[in-house]
Amino acid sequence: MQARAALRQPQECRLRDGTPVVVRPIGPEDKERLQRGLRELSGRSRYHRFLASVKELSAEQLRYLTEIDCVDHMAWIALDPALPAEPGVGVGRYIRLAQEPHVAEAALTVAERYQGRGAGALLLDLLSRCAVVEGISTFRAHILQSNVAALRLVWHVGGTVTREDGNLLRLDVPVRPCPRLVGAAPP
Repeated sequence: MQARAALRQPQECRLRDGTPVVVRPIGPEDKERLQRGLRELSGRSRYHRFLASVKELSAEQLRYLTEIDCVDHMAWIALDPALPAEPGVGVGRYIRLAQEPHVAEAALTVAERYQGRGAGALLLDLLSRCAVVEGISTFRAHILQSNVAALRLVWHVGGTVTREDGNLLRLDVPVRPCPRLVGAAPP
């Protein structure tokens, strides 16, 4: 139990370009931050994340996305300590599938200005470390074929891509902490 708790402590890291970030489990206090972050994403990024044109999150969606149990539903939020009032760098989450308990649906969202700097790899590594402890061996995601950044990351970590329907792809990624991929390192 102590190892689980230690794994979920806030951490100070740096992106590949040296930008410091603080990562911590998301919490109810992040509802407005999440809403503002969504508004700041481009329409394309919102569509890639939700596979729909989403402009606002409902109160129920905000509750679901921020009130997590850190076991079956884990989410890390990355924040720029130099910009404490800003929505943040990104969020990575997994939600265990009830019908396949060793599989979790995973999603990464990184603010435009932080994309390509290692934030996604950092969040994926943190999610992986938690998932391993919880007995999750595969992350699954559904993306549009046009989401090239997600495809590159999946291929880089040895995942598989299966066409589901039209432009929709299913990604399955083996869960393992990937220190070689982490876009960040402790300061």
